[in-house]
Amino acid sequence: MDKKKKGITLNFLKKYKKYVKDAGMKIPAEAWIAIALGAGVGSGAVTLAVIALLGFVVSPLLAFIVALVVVDLLLGWPYVKAMARVSAIEETLPDALKQMADTLKAGGTYEYALREIATSQYGALTKEMELVLRRLEEGENLESSLRGFSENIDSRLVKRSMAVVIDSLKAGAGLADVLEEIAEDIRAMHRLARQRKTDTSLQVLFMIAAGAVVAPIIFGLVSSIIQLFIQATSGLGVTIQEREEAFAVRDLLVTLMQVYILIEVTASGIMISLMRDGRVSKSIIYIPILLLVAYLAYYASVFVAGGIIGGVA
Repeated sequence: MDKKKKGITLNFLKKYKKYVKDAGMKIPAEAWIAIALGAGVGSGAVTLAVIALLGFVVSPLLAFIVALVVVDLLLGWPYVKAMARVSAIEETLPDALKQMADTLKAGGTYEYALREIATSQYGALTKEMELVLRRLEEGENLESSLRGFSENIDSRLVKRSMAVVIDSLKAGAGLADVLEEIAEDIRAMHRLARQRKTDTSLQVLFMIAAGAVVAPIIFGLVSSIIQLFIQATSGLGVTIQEREEAFAVRDLLVTLMQVYILIEVTASGIMISLMRDGRVSKSIIYIPILLLVAYLAYYASVFVAGGIIGGVA
């Protein structure tokens, strides 16, 4: 079991190192993880200190949420940058493949076609093609160079496209026609992805509004009403012990509502990432933002409702 956990940890660290490298960060992955954890702990401690010094009636869970959001944002930054790079490569890949096909049809060689792409303005893809050319110049064959290109990009689209190209080279098929067909298929996939995002926009907006705004506001109102009821009954001859029990129940209910917000927002972020991007990993982008919005909405509702009805949650 320990070996399995160790293997999972090493695999995560290996992938995270690649994200940091692809993001262009000049810092070791281990150091960035330590910085993120330290910043999270520090931000949580500062939040607790501010709550204590200013006398806010706020659950300590808020400090945990702040720490979690800070850690998530910092750890997710290399992933976001790396995925932006992958998306840029996927967007420019069909144009590059079409250019290669046109060059081959005009009588150019494979190396000349790759060199044209490496000198064109394709952003991150241009740099990858430069690496492919470097491998060719170092003595590798075209199949091995293209396989190295696909392994260096964390994209199923790129891997499958290069697998088709490599198989075509092995079979001796007309590569120019194959490249044109792949380019058209990739364009069609991009159109479908854009259409899916358009079709799910209303659902995503509803989930954001309901999960990160409306529900926290309602829970904030409920917290204030519970406090109002406790204050209203405090002058009706209840004992000190009964008041303490009532406050304990109130604190438990408020904590449960805040935990529910945390779970609900996390689930909403995962569902949004699946609906829009088709991958759970993209939820690392949505969850921290939704958490911040949800808890800001909750405490804004608590303070506004408390001022209106004379109670503070």
